[in-house]
Amino acid sequence: MGAGGIGTLVASALTKRYAVNFLVRRKEKLDLLKKTSNTFTITQLFNQGRRIDCKIARACQADDIPDQHIDFLIVSVKTFDTVKSLTPLLPKISPSTNIMLIQNGMGVLEELYASLWPQASERPVIYQGVITHGVFQNRDQEGTFNYNHAGNGDLKIARVDGKEADHPVVKTLVESDLRTTLYSYEDLLVHQVAKLMVNCCMNPTTAVLDCVNYEIDGIESIKEFFTRLVHEAMAILRVRYPFLEGHAELDESRLVEFILEKGCKLNGKNSTSMRQDTLFLRDTEIDYINGYIVRLAEQAGTDAPYNRTIQLLTKSRLRINRSRAL
Repeated sequence: MGAGGIGTLVASALTKRYAVNFLVRRKEKLDLLKKTSNTFTITQLFNQGRRIDCKIARACQADDIPDQHIDFLIVSVKTFDTVKSLTPLLPKISPSTNIMLIQNGMGVLEELYASLWPQASERPVIYQGVITHGVFQNRDQEGTFNYNHAGNGDLKIARVDGKEADHPVVKTLVESDLRTTLYSYEDLLVHQVAKLMVNCCMNPTTAVLDCVNYEIDGIESIKEFFTRLVHEAMAILRVRYPFLEGHAELDESRLVEFILEKGCKLNGKNSTSMRQDTLFLRDTEIDYINGYIVRLAEQAGTDAPYNRTIQLLTKSRLRINRSRAL
C-alpha cells in the first residue's frame, strides 16, 4: 500500500518469490498498470543506470480486495494518509495480520494505536522499517511506476512487540539486495531517530532551496544550519526518549557528518521526497518530520524555533509553487 518510490523498491525485492499486489487509490493507476501488463521499472543510477523490470500479480483499490484476510501488508503511503488508508481494510485485518511501516518521520504508530487499535489485544503484528535508500521519479515520469534508485542504502526492520521477526516475507527482505538487517525495537528507534535527523535536515532544505542533494554539499552555511537544527531536535528527543542518552550514533557532531555523508554524497543524485512533493504540488510530510519535533517541544512546554521555521518555510514553498501553477 503506497506504491511510490519506496513502495516499488521494496516490492522489487519480493516479486521474484511472491505474488505481490499493489493497493492504489485512483483508477487511473489501475489503467496504467494494465497497459504495462502490471510491470514497473527501477533504474539504478548508482549502478550505471541498470534497469530492473518487475511484475506484480495484481493491482486493486482498497474497497475491491478479493482476499478475505490480509496476511502481510507493507505500508509506504505518506504518513498523514496512513490512518485514512488503513481504515477501509480493517475488516480484513486481524491480530494475525502482519503490517510493516516503511515511512519517513515519526508519530504514525501512536496514531494507529489511538485511532484504529486502542485495545492491545486487537492489534495486528506491526513491524517498523527504517530505509536509507534514495528513490525519486523524473518529472516527465510523473504518474507512471518508473523510479530512479539513486543511492544504495539499507533497510532496518524490527518487530514492535519485541518478539522474533520470523515471517517469511521478512526473511526474504533480509536475503534481498536491499541490505536488510533485523534489530530489537529499542535499537531500531536509535536508527529511526538518526534517519529522522537526516530527513529533518535534507528534506525541507532541498525543498525550500529547490535543489538536488549534491548541490548543498560543502556549503558551510548549510552545515551550520544542520548543526543548529540537530542540536535543537536531539535535546527535545532525549526528553521524550531518555534511553537515547549516551548512544554514540546520536552524538550531535557525528550525526551532522552522517547526514552530510548519507544525504549529499551517498544519495547525492537523489531528489528528496519532500522536494518531489513540492515540485509535483503534493502535500508534504513536514508535519511528521520537523513538525514532530515541534509537537514534542510543545508537549514539553518549550519551543523548537529552527524546526518550526523550516516547517513554515516548506509549507510556504509548496504554497508558492501551487500559486505559480494556477
